[in-house]
Amino acid sequence: MGNEQARGSSSPGGIRVGVWELSPGIQRSNFYALLGTAFFSIGLLTLVGNLRPYLFNEMLGIPDDIQTMDVLSEIPALLLSGLVGAASDRLGRRLIYGMGFAILAVGYLLFPFAEFNWTLYAMVFITACGASLIAAMLSAVIADYPQETSRGKLVGICFFLNGLGVASLVGLAAQLPRIYLGQGMDAIEAGRAAYWTVAALCLIPMVIVLRGLAKQAPSQLTEREPLLATLRVGLAAAADVRVRLAYASAAVSRASLSIISAFFFLWMVQTGKDQGLTPAEAIAKGGGIFVAIQITATFWAITVITFIDRVNRVLFMAVASALASFSYIWFGLVDNPFTPAMYVAAVFLGVGEMSGILASQALVGQVAPERGRGAVIGVFTLCGSLGIFLAASVGGTLFDIWRPSAPYIVMGCVSGLLCLLSLFTWWQTREQGRLQFGV
Repeated sequence: MGNEQARGSSSPGGIRVGVWELSPGIQRSNFYALLGTAFFSIGLLTLVGNLRPYLFNEMLGIPDDIQTMDVLSEIPALLLSGLVGAASDRLGRRLIYGMGFAILAVGYLLFPFAEFNWTLYAMVFITACGASLIAAMLSAVIADYPQETSRGKLVGICFFLNGLGVASLVGLAAQLPRIYLGQGMDAIEAGRAAYWTVAALCLIPMVIVLRGLAKQAPSQLTEREPLLATLRVGLAAAADVRVRLAYASAAVSRASLSIISAFFFLWMVQTGKDQGLTPAEAIAKGGGIFVAIQITATFWAITVITFIDRVNRVLFMAVASALASFSYIWFGLVDNPFTPAMYVAAVFLGVGEMSGILASQALVGQVAPERGRGAVIGVFTLCGSLGIFLAASVGGTLFDIWRPSAPYIVMGCVSGLLCLLSLFTWWQTREQGRLQFGV
């Protein structure tokens, strides 16, 4: 990959919407559709893990020590991530993106009928397939649409909307079981109604994607090229040290985001049981803390927009990783999550979470080549799935044998290692004169 191709450049012919300069061929309607989809994407993925504690405790009666199932849920992602990105280079982003929301809706629709047998694992698998498609396509479309001078600003506004979506949807879903219980439903009926409400919500972004996104990705590959040939583009790109850093950052940032959604409400439910709360009460009480995390992350994204396109993105990765390391460790060291001090830790966690995500997305969008970008994003997503798989394995084990907040401490330590790797990469590229500020 040449330096010019890796860095990207502003191409003539693109339109401008506010402060965002769009790639040639991308229309205002495509831009607005991306913003609408960004609001729903991460929030709907997050709810997969957020609703499980109620399902496991109130509907299925699953023992606490086997409730962490994120290792299983990442198997489809490991199988699909690389191929999904490559397939979207040939078939277009919107088809794959729309399929992701449709599959996720089916998963939410059928989940309440699962029992503690193979059907439960089947539902986890189905929702994970939909989540894999959505996560890969969100990254790919965000990388496709801006010119290089606006890349960081587009990443920022999309993840600002992601944060709003997560705060809104999780805040709503955390209350749904209690709302339906208050209407006279029993625990099973309330759980089903909550899941079906979320399934219906999945149809909104599916329609936005299918009607609003561009039919083809920029420099979309032709169908005559073999699928595995496009996947090799993503693997070959790792010859660039910055691409390797982007892949490593995907593993850490995706795992960090997953840890928040996968273990937070399990932690709340277990602590709530010790304090005499029902699962519905503990989830509702913890919902305020979760919303505080996401609101902070949301407004931090707006702050980052003001400077991210003017700084060295590898160096920004180092700073972001340092913030994430500090915030995750602090959050994980809190003993009682139902104290006011937890909200202070939640604010710092929101800053650390969003810093890592924005740095990772901005970097991969910069270093991925335009032609075959979906393949690079596919490998990027695959690395994210590997990170989630490992974090869930280690974090889940420590959750059971040490403390429920252990996964956060683990991610804080891993973020510290990513900070060191970022500094090393920055020094390498600085010495070689291959990376410049603001490009």
